[in-house]
Amino acid sequence: MTRDGHEPPHGKPRRKKAALDLEARGAPLLAIAVASFLVALKGAAAFATGSLALGATALDSLIDVFVSAANFFILRRAAAPPDDDHAYGHGRFEDLAALGQGIFLGGAAIFLVTESVQRLASGAVPVRTALGATVLGVSMAASLAIAAWLRRAARRTASPAIAADAEHYATDIWTNGAALVAILVVHSTGWSAADPLVALGVAFVVFRTAAKLVFGAMADLSDRGLPEEDLVRIREVIQTFEPRVSGFHDLRTRKSGSRRFIEFHLEIPRTATFEEAHDLMVEVLRAVERELPRSKVFVHGDPVGPR
Repeated sequence: MTRDGHEPPHGKPRRKKAALDLEARGAPLLAIAVASFLVALKGAAAFATGSLALGATALDSLIDVFVSAANFFILRRAAAPPDDDHAYGHGRFEDLAALGQGIFLGGAAIFLVTESVQRLASGAVPVRTALGATVLGVSMAASLAIAAWLRRAARRTASPAIAADAEHYATDIWTNGAALVAILVVHSTGWSAADPLVALGVAFVVFRTAAKLVFGAMADLSDRGLPEEDLVRIREVIQTFEPRVSGFHDLRTRKSGSRRFIEFHLEIPRTATFEEAHDLMVEVLRAVERELPRSKVFVHGDPVGPR
């Protein structure tokens, strides 16, 4: 049983959902604009200074441009209503976006390792370090602001793709900070190896972020159940309906993008009429959906007790 045909009579939940969907679509656009600005800024500074660490941050921002653009189109696709080919909606596109971003970040980390090894062998020294330090300071401030905004949007919309974008910009803060340290060390000591060595450290951080995104997306794509804290909340909601509900069993859960899918068998006293049992199941599924936003609940009623 679903809530089809049992929507609340007022329009407030629909207006709230529309606002969240608009926020989910607008977040990637803002990320694209910020990342494009940082690519141009850091790319020009890397060319002027010859800093590998600064160039690595420009490459990371370029990747952000592509993945945020992909998010914009994928989130529009994920928000599409169910159709004949996708009866459970299009939330898997969000999981695929997070998986793709993890793969992109892993590729960037490999590039950083390769370039760092080559720079260590050549011993090239960055120039105009004051310019590079200024650019990285501006980049860190921009990355901090956009990461905080995206995390807020991800919490409000429960979107894995926006959460992945927020992880990108959080990684950028560390990337920019590490590059800034490298440039300052080169500027103050003349030690040329600081630039590629810090770039290797950045590669490690990027690898960790990539692994987190890839394994998280793969878990949801493989229909991993909801975390234990969500299962506890479901049990607590159902228990509030005792003694009208005798219990429940066969609880099954999964995620598709930002949507949760929850199924269980509700044990209803056999003395209840068909209409009473129907209304009770509707009450329970609505209560669970209120407790766990962006969820779709399916309930099957089982009669229990003496006839």
